[in-house]
Amino acid sequence: MIILSLIVIFILLFFYSMWRSGRLPSMTPIDFINSKADNKNIVVCCGDSITHGRIGYDWVESLRKKNNNFSIINAGINGDLAWNLLERLDDIIDCSPDYITILIGTNDAMGSQTKELGEDYKKRKQLPQLPDIDWFENNYDSIISRLKKHTNAKIGIISLPWIGEQTDSDIMKIVNNYNQIIINLTKKYDLTLIPLFDSLSDLIKNSESEPYRIDGARYRRIIRANFLYYVFGISWENIGKKYGLKSMCDHIHLNEPAGKRLEDLVYDFIRT
Repeated sequence: MIILSLIVIFILLFFYSMWRSGRLPSMTPIDFINSKADNKNIVVCCGDSITHGRIGYDWVESLRKKNNNFSIINAGINGDLAWNLLERLDDIIDCSPDYITILIGTNDAMGSQTKELGEDYKKRKQLPQLPDIDWFENNYDSIISRLKKHTNAKIGIISLPWIGEQTDSDIMKIVNNYNQIIINLTKKYDLTLIPLFDSLSDLIKNSESEPYRIDGARYRRIIRANFLYYVFGISWENIGKKYGLKSMCDHIHLNEPAGKRLEDLVYDFIRT
């Protein structure tokens, strides 16, 4: 009976941690549109789970709490690719932002690594095709083009963070290729590049972490991180130490030191 009770408790805690990690962030575009407008400068932070902030350090929420003179909106959605962000741009445009940051492409990079991963993303995120680098470039170009056409916002493009911390890994070669596209688009549209990748490179140097994996361990590491953080209150930084990570909790999502670097970079962007 005791064992059964412990199993039930564990299952409940597991689903609780998954629920917490999937909740919408504070102040989404819809929340802002439905709220009473104010005279503050409006900042919309667009992206995936790294911006969403329920898995890993919530840099957008921290930025909001420290900067009351800005209305900071979280337009990050777990698992999104560039195509998903493009599909929901109307709500972002309707916020009439003064500043926009874009951090998108980590899921595109991971989804393009193998056909199996691509099929998984296509199913879960209802994509019209398998992810690949050319499709990413077209979608990202369309995102920037629409935002420039329909807003007067100053746009900051954030380079992709590392995936895992091994310089010569297959996934990092993909990340570097995607980041080159981001750099090229930043130049094409004369936008501001926010150099997250370079900032994390300084933090990660000499890392001896376990490698990023594309098998079931990828999801297990995320689930483990959520469970330890939401059930036991262990910091994202300490969760990642099991794998020898310096900047992440699960080889994908940022821990506190890395997230604060991103927060500072975005703050520098919006205050200039």
